[in-house]
Amino acid sequence: MENSATNPANRVDWRTVLVFVSIAFSSQCGGGFASGSTPWTYFFRNTGFYGMLPVVTQPYFCLFMPFVVAAINCFTIYFFMKFAMDFRTFDYSNFLAKYGSRFCGGIFAKPMQYIYEFNFNWLLIVCMALAYSTSGSALQELTGIPYLASTLIIGVIMFVLCMKGTDLVRKNAVFMSAVIFVALVAVHIPNIIFNVASGRLGTEMGIMSQLMNDDIAAGAGSFIKYLLIAFCWAYIFSGQNLAGFGAYVNHAQLFTNKKTLRWAVVLSVIANWAFLEMNVINLAANYSAVYDGWANGRAVYTILVVQNGFGSGALKAVLLTLITIAIFFATISTAINYAQGFNDRILNWYQKMKNEDPKVSAEKRNKRGAFLTLLYVILTWAVSQMGLTALVSKGLTFASIITLFTLIFPTILNVVIKWPDADYGKLKKEK
Repeated sequence: MENSATNPANRVDWRTVLVFVSIAFSSQCGGGFASGSTPWTYFFRNTGFYGMLPVVTQPYFCLFMPFVVAAINCFTIYFFMKFAMDFRTFDYSNFLAKYGSRFCGGIFAKPMQYIYEFNFNWLLIVCMALAYSTSGSALQELTGIPYLASTLIIGVIMFVLCMKGTDLVRKNAVFMSAVIFVALVAVHIPNIIFNVASGRLGTEMGIMSQLMNDDIAAGAGSFIKYLLIAFCWAYIFSGQNLAGFGAYVNHAQLFTNKKTLRWAVVLSVIANWAFLEMNVINLAANYSAVYDGWANGRAVYTILVVQNGFGSGALKAVLLTLITIAIFFATISTAINYAQGFNDRILNWYQKMKNEDPKVSAEKRNKRGAFLTLLYVILTWAVSQMGLTALVSKGLTFASIITLFTLIFPTILNVVIKWPDADYGKLKKEK
């Protein structure tokens, strides 16, 4: 019998685990996350979704909700990536065709592909607009520059980077992720210690508890109702994380056995849960101040956390600089990836439609790419004028709802149906 330590099917590839954890962390930690806008919208306060979803008015359960998000993400990511690994379906179109063919006679396979295509194109617009809006909102709050002007400045910077700095940004992706990681740790951990030790967290949680008890006493709701609403919006948070799952499907080719995949998914989910929990703890400890900011149109809540938190004026200036850099780096990586994705999809579609010679397409690609990038920047800058809070609460929520049909329900059904493991001893990396 082959020793389990040397059997490829039982050996954990820790390098692959580390690579995947880094990818997963950078995927979650976009501008909306770093700014605090996304967790605030889903766990603390929002205005609902055009009457289709309940409004979040009770933030009392906020500290528990990151764990719910982590549980949903862990279950979903592990099983759909295991499916992609086992069946070697690393292109999202092939993956969805196979994923949807195994239940209800396969009648949902094609609709799942079409709807995912729509959702991905929707994300190309919304996430790029979020990149402008997050950086623009931070610039506005720190300098007083009007939002319209601040997002225009960010738009110009993004256009220049997309045209001239794509390779530079991608070559330094690991460095940028490390800076984001260090900046978030430097901002959140000292403030958590300060907010817990000073009793601020306990005081604000007491305010949230009293708010909920007053509404229950007035007949506006019940403990169970508010808990279920919190669970609903925890899924919405998870759904917007998973809406672009095609990238995860592509990364499944990194893996050759389920043991490595299991470690990679679990550790990535733990890392993302830890940073989300830190974010939420500090938002909860500053609930009254952040609520006032939200009610008055502010959108970058981590700036409020720093301004009201640990340290003196000089230290706070350093922390504000760090969180601003983290937000900007997070939005840069988002902008570059989505701009490139937009260009590739349009140019490949145009080449196929015109049946153009690949050499001609290659010669004209830079000129066409420049025009498309300018068009994309203008379009998404216009969308960003909705404001950061509206883009998160409406744009990303819509993507989360669609993800129920394209990923969540199909994953549950495939897990119930089950499928055989691949022969992991024979699998080889394809990336």
